[in-house]
Amino acid sequence: MEITTVNAADRFDNVEFDDSTWDGTARSIYSVYTCPRCGERICFEKRNFENAKRRHQTNLLPDIARCFDELAAENARRMQDFLDWYCPTCGLAARVYVEFWAGGRYEGGVKLATVFETTPQ
Repeated sequence: MEITTVNAADRFDNVEFDDSTWDGTARSIYSVYTCPRCGERICFEKRNFENAKRRHQTNLLPDIARCFDELAAENARRMQDFLDWYCPTCGLAARVYVEFWAGGRYEGGVKLATVFETTPQ
């Protein structure tokens, strides 16, 4: 199986979430992933990514999850927390790695970093 690795910004329309407001407006809690194979748009919420923290549970078949895990281990830097899924239209397997950050007393956020996908045929 071949795996494509892409920057999350290449697939998601929003890759950063926090509790800040900018010019009196809260930042979006939504992000849409666009499948590279069929163009399906899948909506996620900030809490979907927050729930991935240290959970390490996959939604993928064991063989696919193992391939993704092995590739992540080779690039171990910050590839620990993730959310994965299948495209509901074409079945493409995908996983996004999530980075969490903390700032001041009550500041923190989520950044979508890297996406793994089974290579479109």
